[in-house]
Amino acid sequence: MVHSNHISSAFDQDLKEMNKKITDLADLVQHQLSAVTESLSLLEDNGLDKLIKRDKKIDKLESEIIEQAVAVIALRAPRAEDLRQVLVMQKVATILERMGDYARNTANRTKVILAEGASLIAVSEIEAMANLLLRTVSKALEAYHTSNKDLAIEVRNSDVEIDKVHTELHKSIIDAMAQNPEGLISGVHLLIIIKNFERIGDYATGIAEQVYFLSEGEFIEDFRPKADKTSWNA
Repeated sequence: MVHSNHISSAFDQDLKEMNKKITDLADLVQHQLSAVTESLSLLEDNGLDKLIKRDKKIDKLESEIIEQAVAVIALRAPRAEDLRQVLVMQKVATILERMGDYARNTANRTKVILAEGASLIAVSEIEAMANLLLRTVSKALEAYHTSNKDLAIEVRNSDVEIDKVHTELHKSIIDAMAQNPEGLISGVHLLIIIKNFERIGDYATGIAEQVYFLSEGEFIEDFRPKADKTSWNA
């Protein structure tokens, strides 16, 4: 994220420290997402318990960023663009923490699916959605780190593709569950996992919208297209 040339060197140092923590948080969340999608795609337990425990590090980093943001606002009394930067950092930290929660939840559910012995549908279908999601999150974070408004808008508009994939997978899993009642437990967890992925995509869009807000001083007013046609849509 581009820093403003603020008259207070202390404020600039605060922003630098917060940006470093957000970078660490983003890297950790991306690692968590990559690790859990790899286990799911391979149908192997590649350190899922360690992944679940690492979520505490994400929670800790988010708490530190929020506490520092509150302190900066109280002590430095930033205004206008300076205040927007602090507020956006706080919001992005919270969004990343929620992504981490979904990665942890997916890891727990993947463990159940592995214990059940098999997946109901072709692993490649889940893997395709996971890869699309990882690319979207990566682009959202690139937009944030580079303050790229155009890339942020691209990420926001591309969320509809994740919605479409989610709808198709939802139908495939429901059909497979109807044909194979013995796979109901795995099926339910798969449905929740792909919903987790869809929600992470929404959070990536949230980061993109924060980038736009920081750049323009206002939120995008245009209606964001959604294509999630499942009964789980919220």
